[in-house]
Amino acid sequence: MARRIPRQYTLFISCTGKTPITLSFHPVAVSVGVFLAIALPTVWIGTVVYSYVQKNYQLTQRNTQLEQEATDILERLDDLEGEIKHLQRRAGISDSRPASEEPLSYLPSGGERARVQPEVLFDAAKAQLPLLSRALRGEVKPALEKTLVREEARPRGIPLKVETTITSKFGLRPNPFGRGYEFHKGIDFRGDYGTPIYVTAPGLVETAGWDPGFGNHVIVDHGYGYRTLYAHLSKIEVTQGIDIERDRVVGYLGSTGRSSGPHLHYSVYHHDEVIDPQDYLD
Repeated sequence: MARRIPRQYTLFISCTGKTPITLSFHPVAVSVGVFLAIALPTVWIGTVVYSYVQKNYQLTQRNTQLEQEATDILERLDDLEGEIKHLQRRAGISDSRPASEEPLSYLPSGGERARVQPEVLFDAAKAQLPLLSRALRGEVKPALEKTLVREEARPRGIPLKVETTITSKFGLRPNPFGRGYEFHKGIDFRGDYGTPIYVTAPGLVETAGWDPGFGNHVIVDHGYGYRTLYAHLSKIEVTQGIDIERDRVVGYLGSTGRSSGPHLHYSVYHHDEVIDPQDYLD
């Protein structure tokens, strides 16, 4: 038969010559007290350990995120430097920075791979950015602007916006008006009478008038030594001395001057030397 647990214990403490002390207590209360005395410190320690682990995990995650962000920034700066080098080549200048000013990613390196702290990566990015900015604004941008202006002055394309064919190329050709050969200083394009003729680069109208050989013709000075000629026009649409943009109509196709039929004679000059327009049609 199972023993019953007393509902209450009474403890008498007597001392000689003094009134006895009586203590009453319940077994359950004592058990709970003992449990709490043991469990509470354990819970507290567990909470502290969990908090420490959680904080370290969050810190690790944050460091990983910062490292990725710094790496992305450096990669973008490397891409930017590649673009700057491309612009330097296009502008006709070379990268003349001393070796000490080379970005971190381009310094000679090697050895065993080791993880780099985010702070180091951000410092590298901060050091690289002023170099790229100085190169871009200090020499690349001004040189590139000049290059773009020079490229814009270069004649480009066919002076007609309709489908056409070349009836006479640049160079030696049979004389269309008699015996022998002559040197043709341009390209002749076939077209219908009155077809609009467009200038192939921006510039200043140098000549807009009549000539026995070219008939109604227009000469445009584009700068940087480039000039173009549009001859045998039925009508001229521009006047001498005005600035015009690329693709401005300068006149209309005709057969004036020394011409055997409706066509456009187109010439390109560079530093007063007539050159083959074929290289400028694209």
